[in-house]
Amino acid sequence: MVKTEIILLWITVGLYALSTCFYVYSIAFQKEKYLKRATIIAGLGLVIHTVALGLRWVQAGHGPYMRRYEVYSSNVWIAIAMFLIAQYFRPSIRVLGSILMPVSFLLIGMAVMASPEIRTLPSTFKTYWLIVHILFAKLSYGSALIGTGLGVLYLIKEKKKEDDNLTEFYKRMPKLEVLDELSYAFIGFGFLLLGIMIIAGSIWAKSAWGSYWGWDPVETWSLISWFVYGLYLHLRRTYGWKGKKAAWLAIGALGFLIFALFGVGLFYDSIHSPYINGST
Repeated sequence: MVKTEIILLWITVGLYALSTCFYVYSIAFQKEKYLKRATIIAGLGLVIHTVALGLRWVQAGHGPYMRRYEVYSSNVWIAIAMFLIAQYFRPSIRVLGSILMPVSFLLIGMAVMASPEIRTLPSTFKTYWLIVHILFAKLSYGSALIGTGLGVLYLIKEKKKEDDNLTEFYKRMPKLEVLDELSYAFIGFGFLLLGIMIIAGSIWAKSAWGSYWGWDPVETWSLISWFVYGLYLHLRRTYGWKGKKAAWLAIGALGFLIFALFGVGLFYDSIHSPYINGST
């Protein structure tokens, strides 16, 4: 079953790569017809990805949240699923795939290059609070990535407008004000999800390690990320930071979140590291 799952995941990688190429080609050469093709391919990849994750879940006996192989793969699944749902209701943001798919392809590429060895779930992980913690971590990442991608589209379209080079392709994208508001909505939602993730994680930590908060590097950087997104919301609501300022701040904030979720274990000794990196 593991071999089948790995084959399916590699097929997923190929489909995501093809989707990425179509998305990038469409925005680079302003060929709108390729956006629909790219979306269909991404959807097909998500279906196969779902089967691969399901097989992994059955084989491992737990959700895909142990070791880098599972963590990165399931985060990609959440982000792409959220994007496909969002663009189903708002087809005009389909071009967002040109930002999201390259990031997702890079992340799932890192997943398949990691060890696929199945790790037994520790007894401290057998709690609903951990499931809530992990689920909201993944949802916050997906929401923040989409919100930031919309901010990047805002910057691209604004630049085209300033250069008086707003072709029909960019005119059919949502208006600048709409891109800005959608970015704000997704990032605000991600801020809420990130807060729930931190609270659920602290409750789980109490039962697992005897303390609600131990200033572990992952905990600390997650809190820093939450404060950075709080700053984004504060500056926007209180000081009117919209448009270009908000978009650049969203890009910077996403960097903090990505480091907290994926990078901390690579640079710091953390009590979370054995479960993500596979070290002992």
